Formats: sequence, C-alpha cells, structure tokens
Amino acid sequence: MSNEVRRLKRADIIRAAKSFNKFRSAKWTVIVEGAEYPARPLVLEAAGVSPLDRNNSHQAVRKLQEEGFEVRYEGKKV
Repeated sequence: MSNEVRRLKRADIIRAAKSFNKFRSAKWTVIVEGAEYPARPLVLEAAGVSPLDRNNSHQAVRKLQEEGFEVRYEGKKV
C-alpha cells in the first residue's frame, strides 16, 4: 500500500466521494453516505494519486474497511 493511501482518513474518502463523478461498473464497491462508488478509483482519487498507481483493489478495500466503510463485492456485502 502506498504512503498516500496509507495516510488516508475517513474524512478524505468522504470528501473525494462528494466530487467523484467518474463511475464505471466495478466488482469492488464502497458505500459512502448512502451512495455506491467503485472502491479502488475512489481511494486513488482521495489519495491524489494516478489511476495507474500500484495499489490494487484488495489494498483499497482493506483501507476502506479500516476506515469503517461498507464494502461490497459484486453487490454483496463483505
């Protein structure tokens, strides 16, 4: 997990979600304030790193879970 992602806090992810408008279908998603977002792209956006960053979906999901978010895989809560 990159340092930028490691430093993320819940508030950073919520702030990024409010301005996040690039949604494409994703296997891993996260619920933020009642709305569903693709997990990895949202984490990378919140961290301010490139979509080509080396962090994978599993690392993004772990960070989201650490911050107390509901994470889903193919629509099912994990």
